[in-house]
Parts: sequence; C-alpha cells; structure tokens
Amino acid sequence: MISEQWKEFERPAKRGAKGWSKDFADGVSIFLRLDEGARCSLTAELIRAWQFDHPLNRAMASGALRQAWESEPNFGGIRCGSFVSKVAHDECDDMLWTMDEFVEDWGPCLMTAEEEKAFKAMEFPLTIYRGGTGSIDEVAKGTSWTLDLEIAKFYAFDWPRRWGIEREPIIVSMQVDWDDVAAFLDGRKEAELLVPYASMFRDAVTEVKDFGDLRAAG
Repeated sequence: MISEQWKEFERPAKRGAKGWSKDFADGVSIFLRLDEGARCSLTAELIRAWQFDHPLNRAMASGALRQAWESEPNFGGIRCGSFVSKVAHDECDDMLWTMDEFVEDWGPCLMTAEEEKAFKAMEFPLTIYRGGTGSIDEVAKGTSWTLDLEIAKFYAFDWPRRWGIEREPIIVSMQVDWDDVAAFLDGRKEAELLVPYASMFRDAVTEVKDFGDLRAAG
C-alpha cells in the first residue's frame, strides 16, 4: 500500500460533469508524478480496490488508470506492455480479474469528454484491426483494437522489434457493432477501441494478408 497517494483516491467525489473532469485530471496528475515502481503499486491498489469494492473516487481512479493503460513501463529493458498488463502479469495465478472484465467495467470511464463525443458519433458497424505476433487466436483475443490499419501494422512489425520479439507478425480484422465496444481512446493518436471478450467473436475474425511489402522489408 502506498498510503500517501491512496488517501487522495478515497476523498469524496466532486459533483457533476465538471467535478468528474476535475477529479479525473487530478488522478492523471498524481499518476504522472510517480516513479515507475510507485505507478505499478498505485495501479495494483486501484485494481484491488475495484475487486473488493473498497471506497474509491471513481473519477480520480479513472484518470490514473487511463495513464496506467496507455503508459509503457520499462523495468530493466523487459517488455511490460502497460502498467495494467504489468499488474496482471505480476499477479498471475492469484489474479481474481481478467483484462476483459477490466475493460468492460473501466473502459467507459477512461474516455475524455471529447473521446466520448467522438465515440457516440461513429457509424457502426465498423471494421477494426489488431496487430501482433504469433497465431490468429493469440492476436484476436486481445482487448485493444484500432480503426487505423497503419497502427495495426506498427504493432505487428515495428513494436515487437523494439523488444526483440521474432515471432511471425500478423494482422487481423473484424466488424463490430456499437454495443460490442467499451470505449474509444485516442490519447496516443491510435484510434483505439476497447473490445471486451473479443475471443467470443473469433468466427468473425479474418487475417489481413495485404501487407506483403512490409513482410518482405522486415
């Protein structure tokens, strides 16, 4: 427990949309001023509070967890993905939650007002993409997808190389309806859609094969 930060997240929530935005921003600020280790600890504590229904300022927690979702920790050059996936990896067999459950419950709260407005304006069904390495099944079960094929290419080719991953790159796509998607995040300009339980749509997933030039270049 990192009590100094934790007390902040137990404080009463401010009222109304402006109050939510202020608390959300405070959560972001607290997370960003911590070092890598403290960020992991805070992320773990927030997730634990969610698991066990402890008192929690939801807006502040959402701001911190948004940063935990989008930030890439670096511990001795080891690939960790994000602070949320780092906590999931560290808990391993003791984990009482899944990434699908996290995205389903927290996804809508991670959006800014601008992202929520953009999400509501989207015309569904939409074609979305996901890039990674390994098998179609491995890549397709992830919760983070994108509207931008170029972003999927990045995660299939460039991003794995940064970490020395030499498995086969793969890009998959599928169509989703509005109620399949938990959130739209664009803080990293990646047109990211969070899709919980994507593995349930496995029969609708197809491999994108029209990137032979990139495969050859790699």
